[in-house]
Amino acid sequence: MTAFESVEYVEPETVPEAVERLADADETRVIAGGYSLVPLLKDGIETPDRLIDVSGLNELRGITERGDGVAIGALVTHDEIATDATVAERARALADATDSVGDFQARNRGTIAGNLVFADPKYDAPAAFLALGGRVVTRGPAGRRAIAADDWFRGPGTTALDADELVTRIEVPDAERSGYVRTSEYSGYAVVGVAAAFETDDGVVHSARVAVNGAKPYPVRLPNVERALVDEAVGRVVDGDGATEAATAALDDVETASLLANDAATEEYRRQLVRTYCRQAIERAASEP
Repeated sequence: MTAFESVEYVEPETVPEAVERLADADETRVIAGGYSLVPLLKDGIETPDRLIDVSGLNELRGITERGDGVAIGALVTHDEIATDATVAERARALADATDSVGDFQARNRGTIAGNLVFADPKYDAPAAFLALGGRVVTRGPAGRRAIAADDWFRGPGTTALDADELVTRIEVPDAERSGYVRTSEYSGYAVVGVAAAFETDDGVVHSARVAVNGAKPYPVRLPNVERALVDEAVGRVVDGDGATEAATAALDDVETASLLANDAATEEYRRQLVRTYCRQAIERAASEP
């Protein structure tokens, strides 16, 4: 089958209807902004029998405050997240990441759910989502499921989402201090992006999560960097010494042979970028909002 040949197009009116239509066909894909999926359809890489367009489901939109964080509808765009004051205050790393999207179309059409479902190493939001310890909430035939960020990314282009499930929202907990930085290739996509989030008590870091995208085929945490940050005095992190020492531990987290290599960067260059941007992300997180 060539791209777009004999594809059934469905526009459900409710989330339950979308889930039902998703479950009753074998080769079905969900489309919303279409920024990730449409190029794959054009190239014949994706050849579904049915497309379910959920872009008209208002119940999948909106950003709302929760007692312990922020809930973001699956159809919320990068621009809506980047410009939302609540996200900036309570989960700055995600605001930074979505604000980093340089392509106008991607920023205004691409959705947070699509970004996490496709899990492309060039995307920015996945590292921030992982560092913040968020959750993806889905609906399927068996009902609602909440999937932790640590369980979401399974491998290159692979997530924990089942074929008959629909992402309904993203939940991100409050982060006392967080930030995201990246370096870009000529296309505007990230070569390497790093997100850091940590909590403090009496001037000392007591928990930390640091994640990188672009270095490996899917986002991963940097456990050696996290361990180096814990019990570090906030003052040393803020003045840069603690951030530099913690970032050096990133070299133990990313072995050269495991890293991506392409025209944008070699494996070894990416490894050095991870250390550099790890330090900058930690400094960004340590800085006052």
